[in-house]
Amino acid sequence: MKLYQKIIIISLILFVFITAYIMFLFFLPKQVNEVLVEIKKGETALSIAQKLSDHRVIRSKNSFYVFIKLTKSDGILSYGKYLFKGKLALSDVIDTIKSGKVVLRKVTIPEGLSVRKTCKLLAKEEFGDFQQFLDICNDPQIAKQFTGFSISSLEGFLYPETYHFPEGVSEKYIISHLVKSFFSQTADLNFVPDEILSFYNVIILASIVECEARIEKEKPTIASVYLNRLNYHYKLQADPTIAYALEEQDKTRKKIYYKDLSIDSPYNTYKHYGLPPTPICNPSVTSIQAVLEPEETDYFFFFATGTGQHEFTKTYDQHINQQRIIKKNNGK
Repeated sequence: MKLYQKIIIISLILFVFITAYIMFLFFLPKQVNEVLVEIKKGETALSIAQKLSDHRVIRSKNSFYVFIKLTKSDGILSYGKYLFKGKLALSDVIDTIKSGKVVLRKVTIPEGLSVRKTCKLLAKEEFGDFQQFLDICNDPQIAKQFTGFSISSLEGFLYPETYHFPEGVSEKYIISHLVKSFFSQTADLNFVPDEILSFYNVIILASIVECEARIEKEKPTIASVYLNRLNYHYKLQADPTIAYALEEQDKTRKKIYYKDLSIDSPYNTYKHYGLPPTPICNPSVTSIQAVLEPEETDYFFFFATGTGQHEFTKTYDQHINQQRIIKKNNGK
């Protein structure tokens, strides 16, 4: 074979290879896992390319940059938060950013909601299906994946906050975002495990404090009562755990009655010693902080005075006596 024929064959092979590689980079769709990418105002094409590559939305930052330059799209890339998912060619990614069609809807998760109530709220606000949300939260494998802990559910880890999500985002993405927010908000807290309070137990106790407290400044005092009870091996006798047990049976109470204290549940802290098996709500960072840094007291009892505040006492006799005094003062 003559030299020029070899050159032609090699050139053809290189041409086919380069063409195939260009087709692969520019036109073959890439499967993208659900990801939200923020393009900031004034970002350069090269910066956007790097960001998309880091989030695995595109195969090559260089191909994106070249495509942008060839199509002269530099000036029409819109900033905002974009949701990428599914099979996307490079042109699809660029069209999404050029479109500027970013729709974010707001939802506020209040402090003290259980997983079930949080899922109901998200479904009511039309962010997804209630049962899908609930199944995700109660899947131990997903809980392990999101938190790193071998726990039965994500109860306690759906951080109460105001969120903004784009249209079309999945239930799993939303739940994962709430859990990520939990770890972000608690990153600076000093979790030092001891004989009673592991990391998870701190969250469990904080969830009880969250449900009990109506005033922020009382949280460290309420935490001290429960810690004193745990240290002296007393039953917690926490009404919010009864409310949670009733909720698990689809029963709602504005007030806990004496008959409710006999409910057969591991969450019944009037029957069982120690902490309940899981958190009973999703606590705020201030409730977690209260458990980590409780007030030093010798209180073992407290009750609501009807003003949003609580009366704290050392002994059961004082507890009963103070209740009588307050009822008498209130004309009851």
